[in-house]
Amino acid sequence: MALNIKDPETEKAVRTLAKRRGLSLTEAVRQAVSSELDKDELSEDEKARRVAAAMARMEALYKKYDIKPADRSMTRDEIDEILGYDDHGLWS
Repeated sequence: MALNIKDPETEKAVRTLAKRRGLSLTEAVRQAVSSELDKDELSEDEKARRVAAAMARMEALYKKYDIKPADRSMTRDEIDEILGYDDHGLWS
């Protein structure tokens, strides 16, 4: 089965990876795809462990800097107002 990469940026990235690791282009693509697939297949326990670890790090930051978590998320309009965007998405 053939694979034709028409995106210059992707081709450059594959060639860079292959050169750095001393691999053929095919092997560089195979390893990169395999690595990404492995990340997708994390067990539910591993995902839960990583989420718990991230939450613990956030909690430590909250304590260290005496930060109170927000009661709610900001709306898009509130964010735009803080950043200075108008109704057309331009800075006002």
